[in-house]
Amino acid sequence: MSKLRQSINIKTAFRRYVIDEQIGEGGAGRVYGGHDEDDGTPIAVKILTQTSNDKKRRFKNETAFLTTNKHPNIVTVTDYGLIENPALAGPFYVMRRYDGNLRRLTNGKLKLDAILPLFSQILDGVEAAHLQRVTHRDLKPENILLDEAKNLLAIADFGVASFTDDFLLTLVETSPTQRLANFVYAAPEQRSSGNEVSRSADIYALGLMLNEMFTGSVPLGTDFRSIGSVAEQYGYLDGVVTQMIKQNPTDRPATIEHVKSLIQKFRADAVSLQKISKLNATVIPASEVDDPLAFDPPILVDANWENGVVRLTLDRPVNQGWIEAFRESATSYPLGAGPMNYQFNGNVAMVRIHANDAQRETQRVIDNFKPWLINATRKLKEKLTEKLRQEEQKRRQRLAEERAQEELRLSVNRNLRI
Repeated sequence: MSKLRQSINIKTAFRRYVIDEQIGEGGAGRVYGGHDEDDGTPIAVKILTQTSNDKKRRFKNETAFLTTNKHPNIVTVTDYGLIENPALAGPFYVMRRYDGNLRRLTNGKLKLDAILPLFSQILDGVEAAHLQRVTHRDLKPENILLDEAKNLLAIADFGVASFTDDFLLTLVETSPTQRLANFVYAAPEQRSSGNEVSRSADIYALGLMLNEMFTGSVPLGTDFRSIGSVAEQYGYLDGVVTQMIKQNPTDRPATIEHVKSLIQKFRADAVSLQKISKLNATVIPASEVDDPLAFDPPILVDANWENGVVRLTLDRPVNQGWIEAFRESATSYPLGAGPMNYQFNGNVAMVRIHANDAQRETQRVIDNFKPWLINATRKLKEKLTEKLRQEEQKRRQRLAEERAQEELRLSVNRNLRI
């Protein structure tokens, strides 16, 4: 970090910032530190200093991806704009200020029991990008930022990432055979031109970093310093690292989920599975309920009676899972107008009633129906939570069986005499 001779004021459409120090520099830009002039919040500003069309386009796509990000283990862009200052000029984006990066933790400061939980965060961040079909392609400790107070790691610097059409705001494309500048943590296929570079390259870099977090050294060649040599209780991870840094990309674990499953065979609580939310493409833990109807009950917005049928209109459509919960949620109801008698079509519920006193019976239907909406939502959440619990139990049982088989195999082979 180096203090600027004179602070620089920058602004966007709605905010003003002051930057007063340079805290990093990369191949295409610099990162500055400062604060929000309105509320004093510490911020970091990444400014594109190279002005080639290719660099501009990559910066634009990186900004678009990070602006929409909601995952805690990926940096989120909070603002962006264009600096036009005699001392500094170019497009920029703003993000929260972090204390440093993973590099400061790989220099002998990590306690052994803290490494896997931290590595789990890195896996989660990279997996979140992969699930959105974004490959980082430049993973290294310097690009993994650290919030010491929250013990939080976040992936940064997607400037050379390979993006899908969802995030390609410009015509730039990162060719799968394009060579990019990351040497120590670069996969073999990245070290020469003409090779396809996919998310397997990220997995390779992660394997190097996992070993480094335990041993303090990056695996290079054969007979590198192993995890088991410095932490015997974590020696099982050496096999995981070996798989992740295979020379041939097709021999590595195909996905981050596969990497996690390898670890989970021995440490089921070390890593978490994730999925893309069906709501808005947000990446969430796979163990969390992901159905808005399990949290927010539909609201009755209209009702009418015609020819003995009451039509009740909700503020949004309901799904089959909610309907099943609805039919299990009521304890008392008018004769012939119980939950099992209702038919649903999108956001409309219909039930037939006796026409002897249509107004009174219709009102009774409405009065009973409204609390059932709340009960159905509560019931749905209970059912989905229990389903996830059972799935998690089955997964842990399967992992335990796989672990027992692997331990038996190792035990038998270890004691063979030739």
